Amino acid sequence: MSFAGPHARRRGKAAALQIDLTPLIDVVFQLLIFFVLTSTFQTNPSFRVKLPKAKNKDVTQDPKAVVISIGKDGRIEVDGKGVDERELQMRLCAAAQEDASTGVNIRADEATQHQFVIRVMDAARGCGLEKLGILHGR
Repeated sequence: MSFAGPHARRRGKAAALQIDLTPLIDVVFQLLIFFVLTSTFQTNPSFRVKLPKAKNKDVTQDPKAVVISIGKDGRIEVDGKGVDERELQMRLCAAAQEDASTGVNIRADEATQHQFVIRVMDAARGCGLEKLGILHGR
């Protein structure tokens, strides 16, 4: 004695043919999280600085140092953002107030005139930042 109607058999086969996508979505989500967390992101400066080559490859860079890029035409960037000389002075003095031992790393294009580098160095010294470094190309 069966109470199931004539369509009971078809419904059972249709239910068996459905694929549960939940585990697949879970795996894809886990892979997405893995790749986002393990990838490295690199920021590119807004203008290219062609650094002079150095024979010594041993470069140590302070992670909390302010990085100042100087283009061959004298444009200045502080940590990847273009600034003028007045804003450069303000940022360097703010960094000096936070931590007087903060370093300043200068990345100057190989065709940059010496006067632009000296201006940046004077601005840093004027704010009390004594640790100055020059970054070179590899």
